[in-house]
Amino acid sequence: MDQNDQYKLRQVEKKEELLTLAARIKDNFPYCIQMYNTLLLNSRELSDFLQYEFYVPKYYPDSHIIIWRTLIERQGMSIYCTEGEMPLLIKVLKMSQFPSMIKETPVNIVFLLSYQVDPVTETLQGLLPKPLVNKPNLVYAYVTPQNHLLRCPAGMKVQRLGKAGIQKMLADNPYWKTLPLDLTCRLAENLPALGVYLDPDDVAEKVINPSDLSFAEPEATPIACICTNPYGAVSMVMTDDQYRRRGLATLLVEILGRLHLVEGYFPHANVLPDNDASDRMFRKLTGWEKLLLINRLISEQ
Repeated sequence: MDQNDQYKLRQVEKKEELLTLAARIKDNFPYCIQMYNTLLLNSRELSDFLQYEFYVPKYYPDSHIIIWRTLIERQGMSIYCTEGEMPLLIKVLKMSQFPSMIKETPVNIVFLLSYQVDPVTETLQGLLPKPLVNKPNLVYAYVTPQNHLLRCPAGMKVQRLGKAGIQKMLADNPYWKTLPLDLTCRLAENLPALGVYLDPDDVAEKVINPSDLSFAEPEATPIACICTNPYGAVSMVMTDDQYRRRGLATLLVEILGRLHLVEGYFPHANVLPDNDASDRMFRKLTGWEKLLLINRLISEQ
C-alpha cells in the first residue's frame, strides 16, 4: 500500500452504518451536534433527496472522521473529527481523493469547528486557486429541556405547515433561498415544520400537545412559522410584523425543540452574528444556551 492509499476515503452507503457512526460520535457533545443530526436524518432516509454522500477513512475504521457532501444545487460539504484526530484529518484531506472532490464545484464547507478552522483553511488554500471566505455562525442548543405547559393564545392555533405556509416561509426568509418548494414540502412531511394560524372561532387560550398537531390546509397561510432545515436544525423562525412581540416565535421554538428531543435529535439553531433579532430571542429562551462558534468556508466569488 502506498502512502496515498493509506488515507483513502470510502463511501458509506448502508443506513445501518450511518446509525453506527452517529452512536460513535454522540458523546462528543456539543461538537458533534451538526454531524450527528445529519447522520440520523439520512439513516432514516429523510434528507436523501439532497443526494448526500458520506465518507470515512477506509483504513482507520475506528476513527471519528466523517465527511459528507450534497450533490444538488451548490454543493455543500461538512468535515467532522475530534480535536485529537486533527493530524489524521489533515493527511486525509491532502492525500485521499478529497482534493479532486473539492475541485468539482465551488467550495461550500459548513459547520467547521473552532479547532478545525485554521488547519483546514490552510490545507484547502494549498489545494485551491482562489481564496476562501470564512463566515462564522453561533450555535444555540436546547440543553435543559422544559416541561411547563405550552399555551396558544386565543384566536390562534398551532399546526404543521401546509404547502402555502412553506411557500410563504421560503419567500419571506432572507437565507435559505435555494431550497426548492417541492423538496422542502417533502422534508416538512417527515420533520417538524410549524406555523401559528389565525383561528377566530376559538376564543379561549388552549394547551398545546406538541406530539398531536394536525397539518394545516394546503392553502392556509400562517402568521408565524418555523421549520427543521435539511441539517436537522431549527431554522426560518419568522413572525409577520403586525403579530410580533406576542411570544409566537418563542412558542414555536419551544414546541420544535421538544419534538426534536422526542425524535432523538439534538435541538439546536445556527444564528448569524448579525442576526440580532434571533440572537436576542435565543438568549432569552429558558433551556437554550449559546455553546459554539462554527464556521463556513466558501470560495471567493
